Amino acid sequence: MTQPLSKVASRKLRIAGTFILAGLIVEALSLAWNHPLAMVAFLGVGGLFLALGVVIYLLAVLAFSKSDQSNSVDAAANSASRQV
Repeated sequence: MTQPLSKVASRKLRIAGTFILAGLIVEALSLAWNHPLAMVAFLGVGGLFLALGVVIYLLAVLAFSKSDQSNSVDAAANSASRQV
């Protein structure tokens, strides 16, 4: 059974998406910038935002998955105790 996302998980996913979008914007702007520092902006700033967004996304999905598993284990334990 699937459960709707909690407010905390939804907020974490929104933050992750914002970081990823910011990283893509920085990288797109640095591609149009004709200067040696464009590479630093592309890899340093844009890459950092992208990596941060991906890490936050993965941690949010992992935390939601763990809470979903613990809820299903609790439900299974409760139904087993009712049968006895």
